[in-house]
Amino acid sequence: MNAATLLRSAAALLCVAGSLAAQASTFVLTTTNPTYRAPAFIGNGAFSLVGAPLGTTPSLSFAAGVYDHAPGDVPRIAALPAWNELDVSDGDGWLNDTRPDTSALQRYCQTLDLYDGTLSTSYEWVHGAKRTAVEVTAFVSRADANLAVIWVRLVPQYAGRVTLRFPLREWPPPRRLALARLERSEPQWTLDSVWYPGHLVATAQDSLSILARTEGGATRVGVAQQLTWSARLRNPRHSETEVSFDAAPGESVTFTKLVGVAWSRDRSDPLARARAVVRRAVARGYRALVADHTAACHRLWQTDIVVQGDPELQRVIHAMLFYRLVSAREGSDESIPPMGLSSAGYYGHVFWDADTWMFPSLLVLHPAIARSMVGFRFRALGAARRNAARHGYRGAMYPWESDELGEETTPRFAWQNALYENHVTGDVALAQWQYYRATGDSAWLARYGYPVLAATADFWASRATFDSSTRRYDIHHVVSVDEGLIGIGNDTYTNAIARQNLEFAVLASRRLGRAPHPTWSRVAAGLSIPFDSAGQYHPTYEGASPDTRGSVVPLLAYPLGIPMSEQTKRNDLEAAIGLLLKEGSGAMMTTSLYPAIAAELGDRALVDTLLPLSYRDHLRPPFDALAETPTNQAVHFLTGAGAFLQQVVFGWSGLRLGREGLRSAFRPVLPSRITRLVLRNIASRGRRYDVVVEGDSARIVPR
Repeated sequence: MNAATLLRSAAALLCVAGSLAAQASTFVLTTTNPTYRAPAFIGNGAFSLVGAPLGTTPSLSFAAGVYDHAPGDVPRIAALPAWNELDVSDGDGWLNDTRPDTSALQRYCQTLDLYDGTLSTSYEWVHGAKRTAVEVTAFVSRADANLAVIWVRLVPQYAGRVTLRFPLREWPPPRRLALARLERSEPQWTLDSVWYPGHLVATAQDSLSILARTEGGATRVGVAQQLTWSARLRNPRHSETEVSFDAAPGESVTFTKLVGVAWSRDRSDPLARARAVVRRAVARGYRALVADHTAACHRLWQTDIVVQGDPELQRVIHAMLFYRLVSAREGSDESIPPMGLSSAGYYGHVFWDADTWMFPSLLVLHPAIARSMVGFRFRALGAARRNAARHGYRGAMYPWESDELGEETTPRFAWQNALYENHVTGDVALAQWQYYRATGDSAWLARYGYPVLAATADFWASRATFDSSTRRYDIHHVVSVDEGLIGIGNDTYTNAIARQNLEFAVLASRRLGRAPHPTWSRVAAGLSIPFDSAGQYHPTYEGASPDTRGSVVPLLAYPLGIPMSEQTKRNDLEAAIGLLLKEGSGAMMTTSLYPAIAAELGDRALVDTLLPLSYRDHLRPPFDALAETPTNQAVHFLTGAGAFLQQVVFGWSGLRLGREGLRSAFRPVLPSRITRLVLRNIASRGRRYDVVVEGDSARIVPR
């Protein structure tokens, strides 16, 4: 048996081992089918890389806070220059021209290692009579916010000349759609035709670097690269972007592409920073770089959610945690779009999805990363103030959709959301107050949180109107969380979050020894929360008939925690479940929180019923990507991941955030198929804990 045959056999065994590991390990996701539809993505919270079947073709990459502002279009998160591309010629053709199927790519295996933060691809490229074993491993370094690495091993199984190219190129400009002409009632578009990435325009370029500027914007991006290779190349010839050598059958050669990516909204030079990153990486070497990266990833995984009794669910939870972690970073003051850094879904805009859905569980798992999210809202406070003034209000009115600067960026076809879906302002305030409750950081509250809480309270005080006949305050003409309800008054969720916002501002003032504005308490006390006392339930909005009871009002119980009787809580939840069973789940949002409320009610049977409905139909193989709805392919919907993780952290465990941080609020309720839950190394008030749930009891163990 020659070396080439041995290598082919080893590759096959590795792929089988990978598949077995995927079954045994809840950190490994593997496919042997290169025709998959929903790719994985990796990243370090600063920038990302979307996977591709070959592992060598140019792939989309996005950076947090890099958006274009093209005339006549909404701002869009921009695609970085295609920095990952590598191509191989066997003398008769190029690898990247290969159609990804199992005839041309034999013994195919692609593995996403969630624990190490790597995406690895291996196969035998069959091109006529020539065969080449290919292995590719990519990572975006968690240890260096500006570094990415592509490692390639080639084993030609023939004698001849092999050429490797590693181009660096900008993406062509998109064919922009006139969004203003779209009508919500009859949209003539597909996801790809509307959610295309923003564009970077190269202003300077050579073979090893690109300096670009966002179209219509002020952000500059620098990308630099360098290729290194093993010393045993035979008769090598190379230019800056191409290497050729004589192949010997069965002889292995390796290449490493080192990439630096930097960006700036000020006058600093991002290309100089990117080049410096590459120089340091070349000096450090591949082994040290991968060790640094995996060590940083492993430190993140010291905090984990561990479930026993359901390995499939454990793997799904790890995928949820992973995709969110690779889309956010500590110290960045950037938030998370609905699809994270995986695509230009929803244009990369920031919604209430970040504050109310993704933020709460991240807060107790990784508070330093969560701080970036509330930091984004503080950084955007000036834009929110301008938005309020434009609409005739005081204080800060946060946009329904925000760009990287916090400006209102909702497309014109959804203008009513921009004007009237005002609950987002209260959702921003809720996250600010949750951060303070979880950390107890009074210095942060005074410097960052309080300005947001006070300005948003001022908005609600001016948004509400006093009715002298009823002696109460009303909030008229809003768009409900149930977005089909447009122009209604006294929407139950909106009034509830507005009142809480006002109360948070009063509490924060007192914590800081400041005098709260007197209108805050007066308006909060006068805002009514619509309630049907005869039926003991909350209508969706004031005056709504019983047959319009919808999916939204359970949010009053959680996450808002509005005081109510157990019967009211159950009535609200059961009406929403009835709608869920009748119409399906829709977007993976409210329905994924229902189990947290069922757990609070102590109803394990209901938790068991709701659990599969809250995630299973949204899973897309092979990398456990979550689709926004059960029927679409808008994948990596991190809003849904955030919602699901809340049911685990704040539902099954019995934990809630209180005045003194995390506390046991009710008896834990584990789903029947889960025998044990451990929230490992979670944070509250500057300390770390393990929360161990077995049966109906929980132990909170200081670390």
